[in-house]
Amino acid sequence: MSVRPRFGGPLQSPEYYAAVSVICNTLREYSTLAVIASHLTAQGLLSPSGKPFNKSRVATFLRSPHYISTK
Repeated sequence: MSVRPRFGGPLQSPEYYAAVSVICNTLREYSTLAVIASHLTAQGLLSPSGKPFNKSRVATFLRSPHYISTK
């Protein structure tokens, strides 16, 4: 049985969540969710469900227990 995160999609590696969290933390204070989504997609990172990030998926990721906040 596979474990699925609360926001859907297959569970990714800890390195994936760390990489997405670093980008989100770096851009979050000065950028919109749409800009963060564009940056994540440009870096070749897809959402945990395998779809390109958009502002809704970024917001959901930021609320997930897998997001590693630096605050």
